[in-house]
Amino acid sequence: MSLLKLNTRLDNPYFLQGSNKNEIYLYAELKASKVESKNERIPLNISLVIDRSGSMEGDKLNYVKKAVEFVIQNLNSGDYLSIIQYDDTVNVVSHSALVTNKEALLRKVKAIVSGGMTNLSGGMLEGYNEVKTTQKSGFVNRVLLLSDGLANVGISDPTQLKEIARRQFQENKIGLSTFGVGADFNEELMMHLSEHGGANYYFIEMPDQIPQIFAKELQGLLSVVAQNTALEIEFPEAFVQVDKVYGYLFQQQGNKLTINFNDVFSEEEKAIVVKFKVTSPITLSNNFKVSLKYDDVVETLSKISLTENLTLIPTSDRALYEAAMDKETVENAVFFTSNDMFQEVMALADSRNLTEAKSKLEKAIAYLKAYVEMFPSSERLSNQLKQMNDYLINIPNMDMMESDDFRMAQKMSKATNYMMQKRKM
Repeated sequence: MSLLKLNTRLDNPYFLQGSNKNEIYLYAELKASKVESKNERIPLNISLVIDRSGSMEGDKLNYVKKAVEFVIQNLNSGDYLSIIQYDDTVNVVSHSALVTNKEALLRKVKAIVSGGMTNLSGGMLEGYNEVKTTQKSGFVNRVLLLSDGLANVGISDPTQLKEIARRQFQENKIGLSTFGVGADFNEELMMHLSEHGGANYYFIEMPDQIPQIFAKELQGLLSVVAQNTALEIEFPEAFVQVDKVYGYLFQQQGNKLTINFNDVFSEEEKAIVVKFKVTSPITLSNNFKVSLKYDDVVETLSKISLTENLTLIPTSDRALYEAAMDKETVENAVFFTSNDMFQEVMALADSRNLTEAKSKLEKAIAYLKAYVEMFPSSERLSNQLKQMNDYLINIPNMDMMESDDFRMAQKMSKATNYMMQKRKM
């Protein structure tokens, strides 16, 4: 029995000839089985990269220390751990090594004190270096990067930072999870770093949430059931081309898309929607081949491959076409589209273009509301609509908000939208 279940479908198995429809949606979802915790699990090779700049002084740094102590206590002698601290300089608190002397590690953590500015790139790069020194196949290799401020020393260009994360993930198989604390960090950068780094993003509103958020990430790392998980989609490029991929980053070579899901945790769900644009008349049946490949690290300890073929059949029978609409695919295509539209609205609000943000949001709400009426039982669509309506109510107040309050509200809305997109709430 496969640990991962693959569910794929088209918005309609038929293509209506002679219609003005020029879009095809493909939905793909994977769900991991629940795996009971065992004494033996896949070992970890992780680096904790901690911002200790001056703004971290006080509660923030104290709660970070508690979070790091929690991580240490929950690792075992088969795990590798390194701890990096950074402000305007970067220091290795503890080099990557097996966790055999927890008391010594805890003493080093207690000695961390706040310092100067924020060399985020230096801390991140040192974290990658430490993981690489002890990297082994069959381990979860990951950097956990925490910051409460803007990258203002070292590499600060977002494009360069994202490229570092992408290259480390694609070439070296090291994931990057990011944790942003408070009002002053760049949430777009931290989100994009985690996206390109193949892992997770967390917004931490209050310092006392730091330990529980770290615990959530660690719980996932301790329950990995599949590694090197990738979804491949082969499509008939003579008739369609990729217009947009919702949900995760992708790579394309010719008529093949690859979405790298990396490590998958027990009971985790991941989903994408691909929007294809029809480029030539479809007169013959065509196949979309979807393959899921992963390493089973719990049961068979082998490489697994699951494949499904989705056939698109041309028809001139409108009644047949309308009756064959796949509601699950349409529902998910609408969700991802509206989620994406909401991201654009929040970007407009960031630039204080509130009139245009309000206008665009009203159009997005009207679009989504029509489908909520079509799918009244869809909790996902209803929750997205509620979030958008709540945001619309608050737009008139944004001009009067204090700067910190506005930034915190934006970060919360973006984090919620991100968590919904990634099936984490």
